[in-house]
Amino acid sequence: MVILGAGIVGAACARELAHAGFDVTVLDRAGAAGATTAHGEGNILVSDKEPGPELQLAQLSRDLWPRTLESVAAGPLGPTAAARAEWATKGGIVVATTAAGADALHAFADRQRTAGVRAEPLTRAQLAHAEPHITAGHTAAVHYPDDAQVQPAAAATVLLADARAAGARVHTCQEVRSAVVHGGRLTAVRTDTGRHEAEVFLDAAGPWSAELSARLGVFLGIHPRRGEVLVTTPLPPTVFHKVYDADYVDAVGSGDGTLQTSAVVESTAAGTVLIGSSRRRVGFDDRLRPEVLSAVAAKAVRLFPALARVPAMRAYGGFRPYVTDHLPVIGPDPRLPGLWHATGHEGAGIGLSLGTAHLLRTLLLDETPPLDPTPFRVDRPAVTEVTEGSATPEQSANRPDMRTGAPGSGGLLEGAEPPDARPARPRGTGAKPQRKPGGGTELHLTVDGAPVQGTQGQTLAATLLTAGRTSWRRTTTSAPRGLFCAIGTCFDCLVTVNGEPDVRACRRRAADGDVLTSQSRSTNTGQRPAPDRDRPRGGAR
Repeated sequence: MVILGAGIVGAACARELAHAGFDVTVLDRAGAAGATTAHGEGNILVSDKEPGPELQLAQLSRDLWPRTLESVAAGPLGPTAAARAEWATKGGIVVATTAAGADALHAFADRQRTAGVRAEPLTRAQLAHAEPHITAGHTAAVHYPDDAQVQPAAAATVLLADARAAGARVHTCQEVRSAVVHGGRLTAVRTDTGRHEAEVFLDAAGPWSAELSARLGVFLGIHPRRGEVLVTTPLPPTVFHKVYDADYVDAVGSGDGTLQTSAVVESTAAGTVLIGSSRRRVGFDDRLRPEVLSAVAAKAVRLFPALARVPAMRAYGGFRPYVTDHLPVIGPDPRLPGLWHATGHEGAGIGLSLGTAHLLRTLLLDETPPLDPTPFRVDRPAVTEVTEGSATPEQSANRPDMRTGAPGSGGLLEGAEPPDARPARPRGTGAKPQRKPGGGTELHLTVDGAPVQGTQGQTLAATLLTAGRTSWRRTTTSAPRGLFCAIGTCFDCLVTVNGEPDVRACRRRAADGDVLTSQSRSTNTGQRPAPDRDRPRGGAR
């Protein structure tokens, strides 16, 4: 099996299937957990879903998260690795600020309770005790004790590491270019470095699933939906749960492509406060819009008036994989045997990932599924019908590379194979870098005195993550830190390289012979001490 995408959904599927006995290879066009997953808040929510198939999948996933991390802790990786996922059952509180909002919130909670969700109404005194800084102008509040959170990039790497411990292989910087089809069945995919053959190919590419599927020869109705988040400077304890306005549920369920905003406020272990959320359909335009951030901030201040006096430290955004009927796509593609999908989770990929992986395994092995898979099937109109502005496979055949901008290529004719489809053979021995089977030029690095292999073109961070190292810096409190933003904005991934301190591992390409040393604020030898900022769990939900 080849899994296309190493975000949280691909990582969960890799772990589940590797433990089920599949021969798993994971390919990602960039680095593991480096795109949508790295820009997520890590929320595992049941509070924002109407009774129905998505809530059932969310409840399954919520049950699986602690059990999965317990299994990781009991396995070869041990409890330290499992703890890196930063599992926290902080709970959520939904607040209404109008009379109409209160009526809608109570009706919504009533429907959820019939589906087995714990939704506890809060009196004014109980809310003030739970959130002392909340607005006095609220009209109703409901507590959801089962809402939880993980650090998304760390959780994904924990799942990938456990998959590797079960025999899976992970290859980064592998851009899928085209498909090889024999007898009407997908038998291989071509990347920049060669072919990867398998019996089953799983699309877990999130917002980029439509482009990937088009390269493989089928249309998929997945669209990017943009979101932005503000991050405040560190504060004393101010927000104690995930708190959001009751209109958040309507914003999530809206199909309107114009801007949708709602107040979503939560704190991190570093003391920063994350402020969201927004939703808009702008393709892959990643420019931050001040008017969007202003609208988000205004709604947050309605919930927590004291935030009006707090400086914002930074802002960033990401893309969610959106389907018009708001349900994920899970299962086989009847139009191209051999191709399966696990995508379209929009802003709930972290929370739904383990349930998706479990459901997928039962379908692949023809076992009894834990819930009805029919609502998530691929051949439903929202997924297969071409809509205005959607790219067909023919239109995507020569589109630019999703990562580098180089020309792309469409699906190959049946049985055809281009002359450069096979990876180059190793050239010589000795000091020259070698070609890795199915990969690029092999590099040899030393990390804290231990040898580590990498691939030319990878960043230092990607090399470390692929080698199973999820942290290489420590804060003054000895908290482990590794890759977070993956774009050179934060300071979590600092490492000493060849004696040079404060190198951002996500920005520096790995070079043969590099010597890396973990660092912390107390051991940093640079003239400017590394900023001691705990990693915020920020991003687009």
